[in-house]
Amino acid sequence: MAILLQLLDDNILNKFEIGPQGITIGRSVKNDIVLDNPSVSQQHARILGKELKDGARICFIEDLKSTNKTFVNNNAIEQWPLSDQDIIVIGTKSFKFVDPENEKLASTKAFKKSWIPGMFFLED
Repeated sequence: MAILLQLLDDNILNKFEIGPQGITIGRSVKNDIVLDNPSVSQQHARILGKELKDGARICFIEDLKSTNKTFVNNNAIEQWPLSDQDIIVIGTKSFKFVDPENEKLASTKAFKKSWIPGMFFLED
């Protein structure tokens, strides 16, 4: 299940799970994520998941004709397919989209100590 992390200076403030019905973001209390900020529209954006023919799931973010636009990776968007680690900006608030199904995890490798003090290397 995809997650939306609300960020403040690269620190996580809140964590929101994106369920099958998606989530809405805006200033109105009717939204799943309420942002009390005058630069955010009442109904600003929504994130929806779509099931693909091969059974994979992809999430899209859609700007709901907001006054100040929705940004993904510094690009103003109307609708955008989200990828793991995308940064979403709505008003003055930042979010990181995390998709565990598509997350590329680094494989664990053993560190070896070099003969040079304080130096380490990865063994193949």
